[in-house]
Amino acid sequence: MAQQDRERFVEKLQQTASQRAIPIDRLNCQAIPDKDGFQLIVESGGKKQVFTVSDSEAINNPEAEIDALINEIGDNE
Repeated sequence: MAQQDRERFVEKLQQTASQRAIPIDRLNCQAIPDKDGFQLIVESGGKKQVFTVSDSEAINNPEAEIDALINEIGDNE
């Protein structure tokens, strides 16, 4: 997955969180070398969470993956 695609995924995640009034203080995306995926590091409400997202999930069904991440972030506030 290209860096540009990951950035779009992260941007969409931030927009969705904002629309659902889920505060995200900080969001970082890091590629995982030699793996089909990347890590999202989310800081919200003083808590830090790390999620691993496969490139195929982010490309094939980004809305479902974003919904799952948003629900997890919201549940841990």
